[in-house]
Amino acid sequence: MSGRLGGWLGRNGSRRSKAKTNDENGDGGASDTDSRRSSGERNRADEATLGDSEYARKRRELLKLARSLEDVGARSVIDMPRIVVIGAQSTGKSSLVEAVTGINVPRDSGTCTRCPMECTILTSGSTWSCQVSVRRFVNGEDKGTTSFSPKLLYREDVELWIRRAQAAILCPHIPAENLRNRSREEVKELTDITKDAAVLKFTRDVVVIDIEDPKGADLSFVDLPGLVQNEEADIVALVETLVKDYIQPESTVILVTLPATDDLENHKAMRFAKEADPAGQRTIGVVTKPDALDEGATGKRDNWRNIFEGKVSQHHLQKGYYCVRLPSDKERFANVSRRRAQEKERMFFSETAPWRNLDKDRLGVNNLVGDISALLMVIIQGALPKMREAAAECLANCILELGKLPPLMTEDSDATAEVVRCIFQFCDTMSKVVHGAAEDRSFVHACRRTFLAFEAAIRATTPNFQPFEQVEALSGFISLTMDGDTARLPPPLQAPSVTLTDVRQIIEETTGWELPGNVPYEAKERLIKDFMTHWPAAVENCFNTVLQELRSRMLEEAENHFKRFPPLARHVKPLLLAHLAHSEAHSRDVLRKSIEREVAPYGTQNVRQFRQQRSRWLARYKAVATTRNARQHPEYAEPWYTREQKALSALAELGIRISRNELYGLVPLAKYEDELIVMADVRTYFEITLDRFSDDVPEEIKANLLLRFVDSVQDHLVDKLLRTADAAEVLQKLVEEDPEIKRKRAMLRDRRKRLVEIKARLDKFIL
Repeated sequence: MSGRLGGWLGRNGSRRSKAKTNDENGDGGASDTDSRRSSGERNRADEATLGDSEYARKRRELLKLARSLEDVGARSVIDMPRIVVIGAQSTGKSSLVEAVTGINVPRDSGTCTRCPMECTILTSGSTWSCQVSVRRFVNGEDKGTTSFSPKLLYREDVELWIRRAQAAILCPHIPAENLRNRSREEVKELTDITKDAAVLKFTRDVVVIDIEDPKGADLSFVDLPGLVQNEEADIVALVETLVKDYIQPESTVILVTLPATDDLENHKAMRFAKEADPAGQRTIGVVTKPDALDEGATGKRDNWRNIFEGKVSQHHLQKGYYCVRLPSDKERFANVSRRRAQEKERMFFSETAPWRNLDKDRLGVNNLVGDISALLMVIIQGALPKMREAAAECLANCILELGKLPPLMTEDSDATAEVVRCIFQFCDTMSKVVHGAAEDRSFVHACRRTFLAFEAAIRATTPNFQPFEQVEALSGFISLTMDGDTARLPPPLQAPSVTLTDVRQIIEETTGWELPGNVPYEAKERLIKDFMTHWPAAVENCFNTVLQELRSRMLEEAENHFKRFPPLARHVKPLLLAHLAHSEAHSRDVLRKSIEREVAPYGTQNVRQFRQQRSRWLARYKAVATTRNARQHPEYAEPWYTREQKALSALAELGIRISRNELYGLVPLAKYEDELIVMADVRTYFEITLDRFSDDVPEEIKANLLLRFVDSVQDHLVDKLLRTADAAEVLQKLVEEDPEIKRKRAMLRDRRKRLVEIKARLDKFIL
């Protein structure tokens, strides 16, 4: 940056001889007879020649190219060179903008400080004109510039159009077309934050002003909202962050407006500039309101003279300082002409200390504009290689985005082929989703979690048989397993306990005219029915969860595959829901029959497994029942374990080899033998039924809901959409493209066209 900027302005801001720009009236007013005229005034006779030269034309072309890149969002890939004007409120920033541009800007309280304003002035064209546009940012991404006003031919029309453009970006909830014909009073009403909470206090969106002024200067700058103090903390922070973000890039020249009446040491804008530019290589101080210093302010006058002469090291800037005398409020209200204002400015600096003794090239708006215009051109010229790279990258990104959009539908496009393509792609995706072959397998994972939860819900109904007379004797519940382990679980995780006493009561209640020693089958039926009571609810919950997952994914994929044609998407979704409802009804019917199969008469064909498990459960319950203290049994105290080993050894000597659990099956428990057998029978039947039912239900849901749906949905859609008498006519209406896709394609095509032109001009440009 120092190499790029340092070449134009020398030490302490003394500059090389150069041409000055015309003011709006051509000759800049009557000549001053004072012998201390600025070099800009002395060389004014040469300006017309320089302004019309090939060099000047190319400079304008380069500025246009830089501005064109800004319009298409190139700042996202390159820090475009620019000049940024910062300062606190009431530091003369708005007056400076008016003096430079020759237009009036909004000055109502707060209005002109609520968004950035980018101004570009070009001396091309034979007549004065202006265009007001807006540049919006979405999630920090520059979306480019959009025209807002018509081409304006009169300066007095510009201020109202700026107000309307400000309203458009401060009121995003109001369509822009509703603001273009609003009066000044209506715009003020609409942007009043006290009357509409949706109105933004500040925004990063930019009002863009393009001026063609054959008597102006080739210049582009950004006027940022003034730094505020008497506002809410979040607003103060927002404006400060905005300023810091704009001035941070090293390709940015910082213009700081500094009222002559202020102490430079306490100026927040200058402090921010020093933080962004510690060496002062790209900061320029612009002193405003010098006429506000009264005659007695000799200390401030001397201080400013020392600063301008480079004698105050802590305020040294490599690009130096300028001082401008801008029209007062009284002069503005009196509509003092621009030419007359410049005459007053020259007279003031020629007669007033300390300015009359300073370098005249550092005084006045014309000198400031001429210098920063030339400086900006030097920076842009240095950035030309990067601008070419940025144009190429933006063009490549634009082409890539266009390639992601679906092909353009025309009158000659085959509507049937498009619909068939959408149907086939949707059905293929849904098939992969359900079969677990898609990259995103979240659907399958959700179903698996649901099926595991279903199995856990069924297992939670396990008969909680406790082979004791009273469960109160236990310290909590004991969950008995086949392998002999026990686990103490809190009551909410188990079914209510059923003791030997409870089973005996059920046997007594169900006993009829059976012979002695025969346990009624009804007793076992009652216990089996008890643990199956909650199975239908578990099935319903499992099914509904999977159904909801399928419905959500189906609608999501339908939106993804048919959204290009909103009418088609709206037409297809009810068809899909109807087909899903048909599959749902069929699957519910199958599940209802599965539940009915588990109702009495109970039974199983797995006789061998039933007998094996029954013997083991009977031995298990007897083993626990034999131990008087349920808490002592799992610990196997040494004396008890020794007795068991002796018994097993004795049986082995007789050729009878059994396990420790089976040992207790030999124990005759005459008092509760029937009750233990009932417990063993019911628990065995539960285990066999659990394995069968917890596997059958998920598989039936998969087969009759998921697979049935995806295997038949394509035929269903083809049948409903393509096999009707008026299919061709209906489909033509359904393939109307999404307006958002249309808008995006048109925007990208326009951007591509502009980028191709910009890139070609940049590639050929030689200064």
